[in-house]
Amino acid sequence: MKATTTLKKIGTGFREIHRLEPQLIPLTVLSSSLKAALPFVNLYFSSRIIDILSTTRDRRALILSVALALSINLFLFISSRTLENRYYMSRGLLYNKERGEIIRKLYSMDYEKLESPSFQNLLHKHQEAMDKTGSSLFRLSWMLSNWVSGGVMLIFSLVLLFPLLKISFRGGESFVESPWFAIALFAAIGIAVAIILLISRKISREWFRLSEQYMGIDKIYYYYTELISDYKTGKEIRTYQEQNLIEKDATQLVLTDGIAIQKKIAANSAKSSSLIAIIGAVIGFGIYLFIGLKGLAGLFSIGSLVCYTGSFMQVVQGVTAIANTTGQMPQVIPTMDYYFDIIHTEPTKQIGTLLPQEGPITIEFKNVSFRYPESENYALKSFSIKLENGEQLAVVGRNGSGKTTFIKLLCRLYDPQEGEILLNGVNIRNYDEKAYQKLFSVVFQDFSMFSFPLAENISVAEDYEEKRVWSCLEEAGIADDVRKMEQQLGTYLYKDVEETGVEISGGEAQKLALARALYKNAPFIVLDEPTAALDPIAEYEIYSKFNHFVGDKTAIYISHRLSSCRFCKHIAVFRQGELVQLGTHEELIQHQDGAYYELWNAQAQYYC
Repeated sequence: MKATTTLKKIGTGFREIHRLEPQLIPLTVLSSSLKAALPFVNLYFSSRIIDILSTTRDRRALILSVALALSINLFLFISSRTLENRYYMSRGLLYNKERGEIIRKLYSMDYEKLESPSFQNLLHKHQEAMDKTGSSLFRLSWMLSNWVSGGVMLIFSLVLLFPLLKISFRGGESFVESPWFAIALFAAIGIAVAIILLISRKISREWFRLSEQYMGIDKIYYYYTELISDYKTGKEIRTYQEQNLIEKDATQLVLTDGIAIQKKIAANSAKSSSLIAIIGAVIGFGIYLFIGLKGLAGLFSIGSLVCYTGSFMQVVQGVTAIANTTGQMPQVIPTMDYYFDIIHTEPTKQIGTLLPQEGPITIEFKNVSFRYPESENYALKSFSIKLENGEQLAVVGRNGSGKTTFIKLLCRLYDPQEGEILLNGVNIRNYDEKAYQKLFSVVFQDFSMFSFPLAENISVAEDYEEKRVWSCLEEAGIADDVRKMEQQLGTYLYKDVEETGVEISGGEAQKLALARALYKNAPFIVLDEPTAALDPIAEYEIYSKFNHFVGDKTAIYISHRLSSCRFCKHIAVFRQGELVQLGTHEELIQHQDGAYYELWNAQAQYYC
């Protein structure tokens, strides 16, 4: 059953290679076949030339043999090199296409799955495999090359050895001439192949086990490496002198536990290579003994001796390559599983088909409970609230009270485990997900601006309305800053992609994120801490324009600054994943034992 499963996985891998890079398998077969055939041309013609020189000394036959040998060698050499270059190019394309498949899958999969720690660990394992072995499909194409080469070696060897086999199994008076001598040799070769296969499989399993251990260390190391190389985190590292801590947690871990694991991997690899080399040497000795004794018995010519010896050694090389490559399945199959586990990740969300109707929208949370994947604690519990069309709601509460989770559920980045969320009375699961998400313009607390031209960051498109972009920049209060930039709307943000990129401040990035939300012009606006990085004057300008750019749209405003929430009609107070108060500022401040009064007074005491 296990062998059948392995064969199915190999077949699946080859089908995926053909789908991604159709030329690779034919190129692998042709390139490997020609490369493997090349030594046999020299073996055959060398033996023929030796026989001519030692017997007839026919000059014409000698010239013809030399000319044929050179011509066929030249043809095979040029053909194999040409195909080999195309093979390596095609294999490189496969590597990039495999990465592309992973990236496309990450774009489209459920956000819930993407944020899952176990899925993030799977992604790291796949990336680690790609960094070490060139990806699972890449490695499978290499294995196919070895299998084909080994098979071609065996076929050509048996063709050249056929006269010797006829002699060996014909029988004779002595043991050297009897079939038992040949049977003993082939049995020894079979036993050697089995031993090589077992050694290779055992070492491959151990390699994979040790590599799994190393991945955890390597993950920490790469995390800290990215921190060190990122100029955005360089300020904190230098200011707080975190180099020693990073070196202790990352570098020292690699130099101790990591090096110990790598030494075990290297020792196992050296041990297996040595054993395989010793077995090959023993079999080689047996082959030389077998052919030498038959040669002494006068069973074939000197030229045939050269041909048979070389062909037998090619048999050993071929079966060793096949056995050693097949034994590496315990390395390759799990890394293929990483790839297929990622690209076969199915959406768990219910896929609806309804399209939201134009006009007023009402959102209602009814007894919604939600906890994050692999977490036992509820982020929201028995949560209910209704947002009428055009309503402006402020959301306040301590860190971890469920405010951002509320937004993620509203935007359907997650689905609740209990309860339901309704759009105009219909469960949002019944709506087309992309059409539903078009209803929302969101500035998340941990928003991202990308190393694209500024206008593309705002419009999220290569083709954009320039006047509209400028209008949104004006409303967000950053148009004047953009006009001062040399490339203005064409200015790249940051220097990750373009050396002339502009490093913007946190406040500028926040204004650009707000401009992006305005450009989308969705009927529902969500602002999660939209002024956290702004100075007081810029914050005041945003507040004063809030009603202008929100207009009659429904809006949710999350902030830790309670003074900034007073322009909203209602204020929702969150505590430990529950909605504990809902009302206007004037209503909530009257309840001196309430959570809002406590939060308000905690901040108000610092103001004159």
